[in-house]
Amino acid sequence: MSEKDKCCNDPALEKFLKDNKEMIERLYKEEKEMMENLFKGEKEFFSDAFDEECKRAEEFAEEQKNKAKDAAQEVFNAFTDPEVQRHFMSMGMEFMMAMSALVKAMPIPDEIKDMAEKAEKARKSAAENASRSGGRPKSSSLEKIEIESAPKKKASSLIKTKTPSTEKKSD
Repeated sequence: MSEKDKCCNDPALEKFLKDNKEMIERLYKEEKEMMENLFKGEKEFFSDAFDEECKRAEEFAEEQKNKAKDAAQEVFNAFTDPEVQRHFMSMGMEFMMAMSALVKAMPIPDEIKDMAEKAEKARKSAAENASRSGGRPKSSSLEKIEIESAPKKKASSLIKTKTPSTEKKSD
C-alpha cells in the first residue's frame, strides 16, 4: 500500500479528524486505560483462583499421603501381630515336616534320608523349646546340633554296571 492509498479521500472526514484530534486521543486513552484495568482485574481474579486451586490440590495431596501412611501402618501392624506371627511359625514348621515326609518317600540315597531325619529332630527340638519358652528361646535352653556329612564314596564305586563301551575296551 502506498502513502496515497493510506490517506483518506474524503475531505469532510479529514476535517473532522483534525478538528477533534484531542477528543479522539482522549477517548483512545480512556479506552486503553479501561482495557488495562479490566485485564489487570481479570489477571488478579485468575491469579487468586489459581492460588486457591493450588491450595486445594496441596490439601488433597496431604490427605492422600496421610491415608497411604495409615494404610501402610495397618498392613505393617497386621504382619507384626503376635497371633499372625504364631501362624507363620506354624506354617513354617508344617512346611518343614512336609519336606521331611517328601524326602523320606522319595527314592534317594539313605545318607540324604539320614540328614533329613536329623533336620526333623532339630525342628522338633526347636518347636519344643519355643513352646516351652513362650516363643522366645532362652540362652540356657539352646542346644548345639552337629551335622555330620556323609562319607564320600570313590568314583569307581559309583559305577555299578558295565556299559557296552567299557565291555568292548576290555576284550
